[in-house]
Amino acid sequence: MISVAEASGGFSALSRMYKRLVNELIGQLPLQPQTLPLAPTEDAFKHGMCEKTTYVIKGGMLGMRCEERKLFIWDEGDLVLPDAGNQEVTYYAESAVLLAAYPTVKLVECILEESHLARLWTRILTTQQAMLVRLLAAHIPDESYTTTGFAYFEPGDVIIHQGEPADFVLSLFEGEADVIVDDVVVGSVSEGEIVGAIALLTHSPRSATVRARSRCSVVKVPKHEFKDLIRSNPGMIHSLLTDMARQIKTLNGQVVELSA
Repeated sequence: MISVAEASGGFSALSRMYKRLVNELIGQLPLQPQTLPLAPTEDAFKHGMCEKTTYVIKGGMLGMRCEERKLFIWDEGDLVLPDAGNQEVTYYAESAVLLAAYPTVKLVECILEESHLARLWTRILTTQQAMLVRLLAAHIPDESYTTTGFAYFEPGDVIIHQGEPADFVLSLFEGEADVIVDDVVVGSVSEGEIVGAIALLTHSPRSATVRARSRCSVVKVPKHEFKDLIRSNPGMIHSLLTDMARQIKTLNGQVVELSA
């Protein structure tokens, strides 16, 4: 495996170990692979590769992309496991590649029949995991790190209090909560929604209390790191706009009901 970003010093040693383990596994497999030659292509799935097949690179190099961003390159001796979400991940080849193809289900069944092969397989998976962690670290710039914290609330617990300073933003990733203004329930928030951003962005106190309706899990982001999080995660801007639009629509509906 070749990183397109500068990976840590231990990456090269892990890559060599990975190839050695794969070679040892393949040498002991009773399963015979099919040969798949690939011509240069921008999308190898359109030219013979299949998500239900595991591959070993016998010659050439196979690049991997996620949403048009180049991640890394598999080279000779690497075992390429199928990706679960092949709509986002594509493989490309800038020159000819030769692959040994193993049906994934048959491969795993064959491996699990022999304890020594199962041990080898486990080592391959854990080594690949270690490599991917180092690649992830190489792709994430230092300034994008935030010290987000996790908090958990039981039903009836107050998550934020009306009138308190807006020192953080919350992302609710589990549960549901009521939004309360002056002891009146005026709305709710559910999984995936962002809580407390309006007060933080307008530099004003909390305009409502948020109380857990069910067990809630939240990610808490301090206000001085909120801009960094938005910069490193543009998708959060879309979430903010969506949540604000939903809240405005809900409030408009309540105004109409009161004036009817």
